[in-house]
Amino acid sequence: MDKQTIQPFLTVANYHLLEQQLNKILHALTTTKDKNVILAVRGLVDHEITTKLALSTEETKLIEQLFTITDRTQGEAFLTKIKPYVIPFKPLTVSTLKSLFKKEKKLKLPKLEELDFSRICYLAWDDPGTHRKYVVLEQDGQCKAIKGTFSHNIIRGICAVCHRHSDVGLFTTSVKGQAVGTYTNHSNYICADSQTCNEHVTDMDKTLAFFERITQK
Repeated sequence: MDKQTIQPFLTVANYHLLEQQLNKILHALTTTKDKNVILAVRGLVDHEITTKLALSTEETKLIEQLFTITDRTQGEAFLTKIKPYVIPFKPLTVSTLKSLFKKEKKLKLPKLEELDFSRICYLAWDDPGTHRKYVVLEQDGQCKAIKGTFSHNIIRGICAVCHRHSDVGLFTTSVKGQAVGTYTNHSNYICADSQTCNEHVTDMDKTLAFFERITQK
């Protein structure tokens, strides 16, 4: 497949979805010799991908190589092959972050130089000193900033962002109400480790919808 003929078409969440489905196939291959079981898993993976990804004919030819993988080495080669087709999260600068959170006078910034923007669906970081969590999302080409408090009383539970069972803490956002002096608080348990959470996101529409809900009045 000539890389020059296909432009990047996978979101980071799409890539995570393919990675997740690949792991299902590899798990089946390593835990059973029953060909019918393996065939059933491949069928489920095929259905999951075709229903969630709208692909052109050429893109389909690239992705369908997943269905013939028989071992982890082939799986890793497949992920390496599709990586150039991932559309990375919009690169951010220090000045951009400061402008997004301009009301924060002592904003503690993440180490942007350590980030792999091709691996994150959203950017989030903590300021342990103030118990603040900052989130930046990309929607329709624009960056959206969200901030809230994050409780480090960590428990095991379901994350409201990635919907996986993990170590979670309570994230609370506060939005000004319509009446002067009133606020609406939204509290949800989300992953304590934002990087791990990112890698579990396979449907960015659901993630965006969640953050929309917690910023509504």
